[in-house]
Amino acid sequence: MLVSIIRCFSYNLIMKEILGNVIYGQSGGPTSIINTSAYYLFKECFNKLENKIKIYAMKYGIEGLLEENIIEVKDNDNLNKLLVSPGAYFGSNRYKLKDDDLNVFNKILETFKKYNIRYFFYNGGNDSMDTINKISTYFKKVNYECYCIGINKTIDNDLLHTDFSLGYASASKFIINTILEIYADDKSYKVGRINIIETMGRNAGWLAASSKLCSLKGDIVDFILIPEKYVDLEDFLIKISEVYKRKKHCIICVSEGIKNLKGEFIFENDLMLDKFGHNQLGGVSIKLCELIKNRFNIKTRYYELSLLQRANSMYLSKIEEQVAKDLSIYALNAALNKENNKMVVINRLPNTNRNNYKYDFSLVPIKEVSNKERYLDEKFILKNKYDVDESFIDYLLPLVDGEGGLLDILK
Repeated sequence: MLVSIIRCFSYNLIMKEILGNVIYGQSGGPTSIINTSAYYLFKECFNKLENKIKIYAMKYGIEGLLEENIIEVKDNDNLNKLLVSPGAYFGSNRYKLKDDDLNVFNKILETFKKYNIRYFFYNGGNDSMDTINKISTYFKKVNYECYCIGINKTIDNDLLHTDFSLGYASASKFIINTILEIYADDKSYKVGRINIIETMGRNAGWLAASSKLCSLKGDIVDFILIPEKYVDLEDFLIKISEVYKRKKHCIICVSEGIKNLKGEFIFENDLMLDKFGHNQLGGVSIKLCELIKNRFNIKTRYYELSLLQRANSMYLSKIEEQVAKDLSIYALNAALNKENNKMVVINRLPNTNRNNYKYDFSLVPIKEVSNKERYLDEKFILKNKYDVDESFIDYLLPLVDGEGGLLDILK
């Protein structure tokens, strides 16, 4: 399949002055594409700046910075390994900066001054953008010249203003292929199971919605449950029973953050909080499995994809890899042109179609992104069904290009 890509960079870089060194950090949940962003940022630094500056990476993000756990990245390092390494190669973290903790901000400032860091790139999601915003705001207050740029990343696809978040396409491709494989296994038998596949997604249903693409291969996914649409459990159980009686097979894709009619998480561990104060989710597929077994005594299995979907290196999206490369180059040019406290967003161009993703980039103030969430678009949510609209296929299909997996048989 031929794919046409528009690479649009609005900056004509004229380097009259290079202020200082570059530092890069990773934050939040790792993805299968985050190290690709790092690789192309480093390579562009070496290509454009010709060893005139030093390039550093934080070990374990802001936590590593506060401990001065910093490494220098050199051009002769074996950087190609970043392109085949899932997870956060330089170490991630979920450290939340407190507005009134001046000791922490002073420590960050001291470290930046010590290493003469004037360009700061942080690769993360909503909470990571909050970190950039707070650091950049503090630097402005103390009159320290440093240009801070956010490189977007999150498999949840819940960052505002960007067409998609880096990591989402590859995670979706993994989910789709996993479901197709489960379906192929179950259809091997005349009488199959009820299969429940649980994806990540606390408040946004983008990952679960990706299962809609399985419909391109037939009547495969029977129900898609997302956090944006509350679930009437009694009604849902009846519908499951009806489908199973008719098909002798059933596949359900469910977000970890689905809610009941009262707006409460169906499964939530109040005793386990992350560092940003979020209750930890996961396990809703187990609860649904128990409900179905107890009610209907039907053979049921659950699959909690958990970290597998974000550690995926088998079904990478080739389009996403290309976008990650171009976005990192754009981010460096933005910083060198003295853009500050901005995140790079991906814009889908109007002539995109199912087989042809076209895009360019722009910048948005980080304060418009940090600590905010983008929910599944209303146009994709069906009011009277546990499903998503067919139009979602047009949104996602151009992003999941590449080789490998049952999905590519569709194209």
